[in-house]
Amino acid sequence: MQTFIISSKNLSEGREVIEKILIQEKIDKFDIEVLEFEKDLGIEDVRNIQKKIYLKPFQGDRKASVWILSSKATNDAQNALLKLLEEPPPSCLIYILATDIGFFLPTILSRAKIIEIKDDLETNLDNLEQILEIKGAGDALFLAQVISKEKSEAIAWLEKAILGARTKMIESIEDKNEAIKFRKLIHKLELTHYDLKNTNANQRLALENLFLNLEYN
Repeated sequence: MQTFIISSKNLSEGREVIEKILIQEKIDKFDIEVLEFEKDLGIEDVRNIQKKIYLKPFQGDRKASVWILSSKATNDAQNALLKLLEEPPPSCLIYILATDIGFFLPTILSRAKIIEIKDDLETNLDNLEQILEIKGAGDALFLAQVISKEKSEAIAWLEKAILGARTKMIESIEDKNEAIKFRKLIHKLELTHYDLKNTNANQRLALENLFLNLEYN
């Protein structure tokens, strides 16, 4: 796969991720072309891209073409890109950075690897949501298995879930019963987090015990 679509609500963070990827790929700075589009990417923009993208790298064996989309891309422009994305120049990696991937046509998405960059709050709430979606022993045991491979990762996962639960508790402050439920959930998460961080507790058993005994719903 030579084409990557990076989705990030913060374009600056998206740029940083692309820069790190290009360092890992060992692309020379003189072989990196960054094209910024403040308005919708249109047909004329695609023509300009096509003129430049087939040029050979200056320094190394490969080059990168980075497109920063501050807005979106028209359907006509995306259709015009299909052939290029299906058969890009062998020496070129393509990185498309956008704040949202919802406007991309399925035919475009199928020709690229999607990288979604979530901010800390989204990650925290995602972890919390996985807990709230537990409906029975099967769900509880499966989630414990997924996040317990490394103790350090399990601890970090719990920390984010705790932050997510605190956010929800604050949002529910006007609903006393809901706020109390989140406070109880936070207490249980914090107890398990403490055990994993300060004792020799087995992370999988600790998480299984936590998830099997949750009474949030």
